[in-house]
Amino acid sequence: MPESTTIKVSVRTRDALRQLADREGLTFDGQLEKMIRRERRRIIGAQLASAPLDADDEAVLHTSASDVADAGG
Repeated sequence: MPESTTIKVSVRTRDALRQLADREGLTFDGQLEKMIRRERRRIIGAQLASAPLDADDEAVLHTSASDVADAGG
């Protein structure tokens, strides 16, 4: 079994985490891991969204948008 530790959270937070975990059939640990991955992705997305685009990036976005518009028909 992996090493574990105890963290202190409010009863309200514990209950909310339990609800989320139960809804997806996860353990507390699994639910926390999922939430951490989502937050890391959100941070990376925000960093990418705030980065300036160069000409190549603009061209890729324009081409991708055109492809999507063409596929829609």
